[in-house]
Amino acid sequence: MELEEIAEKELLRELYPRALLALNRLNPLISEQKNYFYEKTEAVIHGLGVPADKADMLRDFAEKAVNLLDKAYPQVETRLKKLLIAIESSDAVIASSRRGRKTLHIAPAGEKFYVSAHMIENKRWIFDLTINKIVAEARFPDVLGLNSEALYYLQAGWRASDELDLKGRPGMTTAQTWQVLAWAAVRPGLQHIAIRKLGLNMKGPSLHWCLTAKDWIQQWPKREGKRNAQMVAVQTPLGLLTWFLGDGKMNRERLKYSINGNEEQKPKILVKEILQAASGTNYSKLLDLLDCNKWQTLKNLEPMREPIYTVIMDHTFWLIYSEKAEQIQARTLVKNIEEAQKLVERLQQQGIQAKIYTWYDPKTGKNYYVVQLNGTNIARAAQLYPELRPALKELIQKYGISPRGPVTRRLIELSDNPPLLAQKI
Repeated sequence: MELEEIAEKELLRELYPRALLALNRLNPLISEQKNYFYEKTEAVIHGLGVPADKADMLRDFAEKAVNLLDKAYPQVETRLKKLLIAIESSDAVIASSRRGRKTLHIAPAGEKFYVSAHMIENKRWIFDLTINKIVAEARFPDVLGLNSEALYYLQAGWRASDELDLKGRPGMTTAQTWQVLAWAAVRPGLQHIAIRKLGLNMKGPSLHWCLTAKDWIQQWPKREGKRNAQMVAVQTPLGLLTWFLGDGKMNRERLKYSINGNEEQKPKILVKEILQAASGTNYSKLLDLLDCNKWQTLKNLEPMREPIYTVIMDHTFWLIYSEKAEQIQARTLVKNIEEAQKLVERLQQQGIQAKIYTWYDPKTGKNYYVVQLNGTNIARAAQLYPELRPALKELIQKYGISPRGPVTRRLIELSDNPPLLAQKI
């Protein structure tokens, strides 16, 4: 058996279970998306107080989307069954696409439809089943009532991420139903809607929607348009919001964007500005009504608070409160292990126990050393070094810390005492 034949068998061996999974889950997927369009349309109408004429237009948009789902179902079901039979009977044909060797077309012999197979990093395959002639046109009303400036920046953020230039018109391709409505809301007017393909994923199938805003001219056209839109979007919180909705990474700890295939981290302090800017428009209400998962993640991203510092033994410590663990800690950063050990020894001579942790800085590629005190030893330090108490009081007031145990009770007592003479424990 030749090497090429072995590779083809492995490809079909990976495709088959995905196609079978898609067939089994196709009906629930279609039903789920139909219910989503119906339910969220009514939620938007009532949640935003959409007037009757626009409400009828929005319901018509949802009805057109549901009709497309009804039309797509039998076509997709038939094609999946034919594909599975062809693979089982060794009657599937594999050929290179016009795009080159990286994309292959897999089809039952004699059929015009196919599955495109595209290899990405780590030798993983992306499989998509083509869907044909499932198209419609419908008008999406202006439900947001935004001024032209706010609308412009929201559009810039979408163009900076997922929005396309389709022959001079803004376009959108997405597998997320909430993105269909969230994007159309900032490109109101006549929409050309289509279902183009079914993603055959390892975790389950996904329908890919394609929209074109017929009443708009793309402000950021051609290849350089995305880069130009990014330069606009980064200037304003509303632009950063829709950029995150498109290319943002779902990470509770960091605010991350995808830029030209690379990840870029933004300071979490921007989250507060984004939420404040959005709250001044109906767009935040719309995202809440659509149950947008990325919007919820963004709201759960707590910006980094300004740290509270104090000085102990000529070293600057910052005070930290973990709300999840309900613990207060003090940390300082030193450059070498010798300095860290020397500081720990000096603290031990005063009856203060400290621990050393290694911290790797990915930016510099260097290791640093963290000297850390827990709550009990912070209390000991606060008795010996009264100048620590004002910082401790600031931390307690900032987080509204209440006495949940003997350690926090003691820390609160010390923070309330003025820095007089140090007393022994």
